[in-house]
Amino acid sequence: MRCRKAAGGMNECRPELLLFSLAAAVALLQTAWTQPTLETEYITPVPPPSHEHRHHCNGFSQLEPLKGEWVDHHDPNHTGMTAGKPCPSFIDDFDCLHNYKTDAYYEELGRREYRKVFKPHDCSLHQFNPEHFEQCLTGRRIIVIGDSTMRQMFQSLACLMTPRIVDGFFVDWDKANLTHTSIPFEKEYTVRDEPQINIFKQNVGNFSLTNGASVHIRSFGIFNISLWDDVFAEFWPLTDKDVIIVEFGAWYPRFNSFQMAIPWTRYVNDVQELFSQRLVNYPSLVLWRAYGPTHFGGPTGTYTGAHAPLYSYLLCPALSEHLPDLPGQMTCEAAAYGEYYYDTHIMRWLQQCGAPCAHVHMLPVFHLSLPQHNSHHGSFGRGTENRRIDCRHYCSNVIDVWNQVLYNKLCFGESSGAAMAPGNS
Repeated sequence: MRCRKAAGGMNECRPELLLFSLAAAVALLQTAWTQPTLETEYITPVPPPSHEHRHHCNGFSQLEPLKGEWVDHHDPNHTGMTAGKPCPSFIDDFDCLHNYKTDAYYEELGRREYRKVFKPHDCSLHQFNPEHFEQCLTGRRIIVIGDSTMRQMFQSLACLMTPRIVDGFFVDWDKANLTHTSIPFEKEYTVRDEPQINIFKQNVGNFSLTNGASVHIRSFGIFNISLWDDVFAEFWPLTDKDVIIVEFGAWYPRFNSFQMAIPWTRYVNDVQELFSQRLVNYPSLVLWRAYGPTHFGGPTGTYTGAHAPLYSYLLCPALSEHLPDLPGQMTCEAAAYGEYYYDTHIMRWLQQCGAPCAHVHMLPVFHLSLPQHNSHHGSFGRGTENRRIDCRHYCSNVIDVWNQVLYNKLCFGESSGAAMAPGNS
């Protein structure tokens, strides 16, 4: 845009000539999306060991990744851990085996996806056992904080623990009352660098087990330290028996925003404040749930963020109507690397923190989620012409495995405390 003083002292602005082709524009956009180099070990799959009889996974260390592959279950009629099974009445989880378009393709896709199981390269996951999970949660609380993918994890865990649940609730925050939370939906909390934007509070819930252990959810997509403190005032005091599971990221888009640097800078600042001023000081075990990668196309899974308005922002707003729009996406697509930079940032922060952060661990679900591009809500007939396709939220067959990893983390190895594995007591 070039401006000059016109008659009367007014500024007159005209678009400058676009001196490069559309192909060059696309190349520019792709360059803008280039990600920093990451250690090869993190993104390169580890080949499976040669022996067939492997030891069970033993809880995972603080930053240990979990790599593997999805393979068909030996039972061709297997449909995951919770599909077709009863869930608590207060839970409305998303089962992708339910057809949203009556079509044989989606029916077969659902059967194919749900009969797969995750097989780690280096060990075998313990099968989820609700009775043993309850045992190893004796005297403990699980506090789940984060965006809607954390809500999914809470719902899945409620379904997995159905035989042991005695009561519970799950409501949208705007329908909550003082019996659910002391924080009214109307109370405003704002984004760090844009105080005119209020943070949307999503869901509130909890359930209790027969032995008195409990699981709680407070769902909101963007971190705000005042909101965080108000939430934890309801759980105070924290003890070393509590487990905090937290993750933010989905509302901090790095590559599908008109202003690409702003959300990432906000993310870095927010997690710095959260870790240094809160998590480091807690006596509780903290599990930072690894990022659930999206599958909107391209190597990072974020490609559908590029459309005419974004081209316009990068190139020339005055010529936006002359630039072609990308077609609406109708299915979720594979991603080569996924949005690994979220987890990389957290792991490097924890490495630099050292001993004060020894109680803060990663819950490693990134690698197991990355190949499951067909296990999103948007893979089952929910694609639309206006790009409102959901390739962020996973079907229950994947989220259930996240909780299987949680079970292995909490009930075996260094995080298990005094809990005994089933059959070993």
